[in-house]
Amino acid sequence: MNSSLIQLLVLAGIAVFLIIKLKNVLGTRGGFEKPPLPLEDETPRGKRNFEVIEGGPDHDITDHVAEGGAAAMALAAMKAVEPSFSVNTFLQGARSAYEMILMAFENGTITEVRPFLSDEVYQSFATAVEAREAEGLTVEAKFAGLRELALHEASFNRDTGKAEISV
Repeated sequence: MNSSLIQLLVLAGIAVFLIIKLKNVLGTRGGFEKPPLPLEDETPRGKRNFEVIEGGPDHDITDHVAEGGAAAMALAAMKAVEPSFSVNTFLQGARSAYEMILMAFENGTITEVRPFLSDEVYQSFATAVEAREAEGLTVEAKFAGLRELALHEASFNRDTGKAEISV
């Protein structure tokens, strides 16, 4: 045989040997890896788990209204009736509802937000949208966001369970 052919066979054998050894080593655990982290936390991040200790101020309320005022008392009464009520969550929902209602009014699709409006407000919005359509006017609007959202007043009727919050 030719010496170059023998050299080629020896090198091919060495290459096959190295590939087999690498395949056996790669992908095995050496024992120095950190344990895998859980994918999700035990508690959801959106909800804070805290209890209001009797006698202490509820920061969920006092962050938005003055402590001891009529609005603070009404919000505390709401929380007493519905412990899962959160002022922060309510205000986030109010922000989203405002955007949704405003854009529905601007786009003329006020029937989509009918469940969120009182009869009086719905009628005035519907009248304005119909008048705009009768004149052939259209509105092109884009909601940029709210700069500030503040809670002004709150009232709660324990007898009927109805609450009114002015934002």
